[in-house]
Amino acid sequence: MVESELKKILAAINARDEKTFSARVDLKTLSDIAYDEATDVLAKNCEHFHELYPKDLFFKFGSRILRIYNEKFRGVHLGLIRKVIAAYFDGSFHDAQNFSKTPIKFLAAELDKLLKTLHAEFGDEKISGDKATLEVKMVGDNSSYGRMIDTLNFVLEFDRRGDEWRLFKIKNVEELVPPILDIAERYWPASWDLGIKL
Repeated sequence: MVESELKKILAAINARDEKTFSARVDLKTLSDIAYDEATDVLAKNCEHFHELYPKDLFFKFGSRILRIYNEKFRGVHLGLIRKVIAAYFDGSFHDAQNFSKTPIKFLAAELDKLLKTLHAEFGDEKISGDKATLEVKMVGDNSSYGRMIDTLNFVLEFDRRGDEWRLFKIKNVEELVPPILDIAERYWPASWDLGIKL
């Protein structure tokens, strides 16, 4: 049941159909919860991540500073995410330049490239009252972007609103943070023309 809803969401993403996407995804709730849960994971594992990525200053000063930083810039970070998604849906990313000149469009263009390399494989679906979960494996193709992503396993949570289901949460953020962080550390910013000195 929710698998068919997710297929509609994925089709809307691929078609850049923002109206259908917004009707089926509570993006604000999803991104707010994911941001806060990801901050918790990063802070709790700050020392470990500093050992893995010693050049990343984000982990250098410890979990307390990391939490303060993410809380201070929470609105900026979430706003950036939503602006990038909006630029993807409205197609303005097509005239993106480099990161320093058109950062939102540049990131939306990167998102477009990534999405084109992925396909979904659906797993277990569980429904309990007005809540449902669905396991989804996102698998990259053999392109450079597809190999970068490789495989990411999501557990998505939906809630019933009338006769429809709406996606509102990623349930396994703790499991997803390490592989996504590793992708970011390996490929960003070395593979992008950021136009700045690091």
